[in-house]
Amino acid sequence: MSPSPSEIQLDALREVANIGCGHAVNALARLMGGRRVDLSVPRAFLTRAEELVGLMGGEDAPVVVARLGIQGQLQGLLLLVLPAEDGSVLESLLLRRDDAPLEERESALAEAANIVASACLSAIGTLTGWRLLPTVPLLVRGLAGPVMTSAVVEAEGSDRVVVLETHFSAVGARSVSGRMLLVLERESSKALLVRLGV
Repeated sequence: MSPSPSEIQLDALREVANIGCGHAVNALARLMGGRRVDLSVPRAFLTRAEELVGLMGGEDAPVVVARLGIQGQLQGLLLLVLPAEDGSVLESLLLRRDDAPLEERESALAEAANIVASACLSAIGTLTGWRLLPTVPLLVRGLAGPVMTSAVVEAEGSDRVVVLETHFSAVGARSVSGRMLLVLERESSKALLVRLGV
């Protein structure tokens, strides 16, 4: 197995996450009518699927996940992960109504994920000089265990992945919180570090 990223390399990846997720959260705030969205300090770490599931509240935590692949010089996935209840609130905020049919709710959430992912990847592209685009979002509802394990396996087989993660929360009468995860295939994360000169 290749060596783990050094602390300096993890710092560089955290800065990438900070820039990308910052742009993404600004886009999300606009979609929610300009409400304030707070962002935690992004983290960068090497992990396995089972460790990632713990971030989501455990194996049996119900979640809604918008999953987008990355086109360009980075290989991996961008995930917008929300607890199921927060996903419903976000859908209502996006549509400005509570009684929309499921198809409309899913369409609104997928479109929001696409805008958020595009903002994130565009910012990382500006930093690296790469042209990065998201694939069409896939919306998945289910338990955190199988949903997150599937994402890690898709990104890297059964091995560990490099994850850039941040937690966001929107304040207001109806609060929404969730996580943005950039799950990078290991070779891709190395190429990113080389590009950053680290």
